[in-house]
Amino acid sequence: MKSRKIIGRILILVFIVGVLVMLGRIFMMDDNGSLTKIIPTDSARKAYASLGKEAFSTHKFSAPIAPDGYFTAHSLVYNKGYGELQLTARYNESVYKYLGVEDGSDFYWELRDVEGNTVSVGRVADEEQKYFYRHFRLIFSDVKVEEGDSLFLFMCCDTVEYPKAETVGFAVHRPGQDWKKYKLDSEEQKTLS
Repeated sequence: MKSRKIIGRILILVFIVGVLVMLGRIFMMDDNGSLTKIIPTDSARKAYASLGKEAFSTHKFSAPIAPDGYFTAHSLVYNKGYGELQLTARYNESVYKYLGVEDGSDFYWELRDVEGNTVSVGRVADEEQKYFYRHFRLIFSDVKVEEGDSLFLFMCCDTVEYPKAETVGFAVHRPGQDWKKYKLDSEEQKTLS
C-alpha cells in the first residue's frame, strides 16, 4: 500500500515538472523583448532632428514566423524620410542542424520585393544570445516602402542553397497594411538627440 502512494506521488511530481518545462519553453519561444529599441544611426538622428517623434512608423507583421519556420521577426521601425528600416530577427540554434551547416555559420539578411529582387542587405547593428535563440537588430538602408508594395525578409546562407527558389520570405509589409506612428520612449529620444 505504501509503495503505491510513493509511486503515485512520483508520477504526480513528474507530471508537474513536465508541465512546467513545457510552459517555460512556450514563454521562451514567444519572447520578443530583446533588441527592441531604435539604433541611433546617422539617418535616424537626422530624421528625429527634422521631424521629431513623427519621423518613425511601425506596424505589426501579418504572421509571427517565417513560412518555413526557420526564423521570426519583431520590433519593426521605418524611417521613410531617410529610407531606413530597422527590425529584430531571431532564429533557434537548431536551424544549423536543419540546414546542414556548421554551428555558428554566418547568415545574412536580405529584404526582397515580390519579384525576388534584393532591395537591401541588412547590417547587424546589435546581437544577443538568449535561451536557445540568437537575436539580431538589423538595419536596412535605401528602402522605399509604398502602401501597395510587398516586402519580404530572407535569412540567407552561402554555405548551402538557402533560400531555395521556392522559399517564401517573411512578410515585412503587404499591400494595405497601414503604418502607425512609432512611439519613442524617453531612452530612445535621448539617444537620438
